[in-house]
Amino acid sequence: MSHDLYFWPSGATKNPRRLADRLADEKAGRLLPDSRVLDFRAELLRRWPDLADMIAPWHTDLGGRRPWGRTDLADRFAVLTLRYGWEGISALPVLAGGYGLDCYDPQSDRLMPAGSLTQNAVPGDDVGQVEGWAAEDHVVQLLRHISGYIGYAYDDLDEAALTGALDDKYGEAVDDWFEYPLSGTPALAIRLAKPPGSAVVSVRVEGAMEVVLAARIETLLDLL
Repeated sequence: MSHDLYFWPSGATKNPRRLADRLADEKAGRLLPDSRVLDFRAELLRRWPDLADMIAPWHTDLGGRRPWGRTDLADRFAVLTLRYGWEGISALPVLAGGYGLDCYDPQSDRLMPAGSLTQNAVPGDDVGQVEGWAAEDHVVQLLRHISGYIGYAYDDLDEAALTGALDDKYGEAVDDWFEYPLSGTPALAIRLAKPPGSAVVSVRVEGAMEVVLAARIETLLDLL
């Protein structure tokens, strides 16, 4: 099972489904060459080299792979055919937005929003803070996932450090947040607070995060 995503310069069409259908037949229509598409494509392959087997149209960045179809469209749009469950999918609209591209999902027939993180950020910028909420019984899962993103070996000692830590942390002042460091790459500080009687925890993740990492954490908070 696969999942397709299309990328083209923002605002290129008012009917994304029609444009995607045409692009599937290599009919670029009125799309003009745009260096941002190639820059975005190069960034994709730098971050996730495995995408070389999932990206179209053909371009010289695919090395010795034999082209299929037209070879003059790579600077107009990009298509990814991702395997089901590919882990970086939530970051792609954010990265595309940073390059001024739309991300269209034909499965749901919608343009995927780039999210709040890219309003003032471009690839290469750092995002200093991500905020959100998580159910209290999902906090350990949250920290384990974030630790995995930054290469920190989260273990039972980390989990033990959280036991009872939120009992008197309400988030009404700076001292009312419980702060826990995750010493990965980059190093992050996780700040947690829980209002009395609530089963929901307020979360702040602070550190010099690349926009893609920040997007993954933001998406994780939305899910938990």
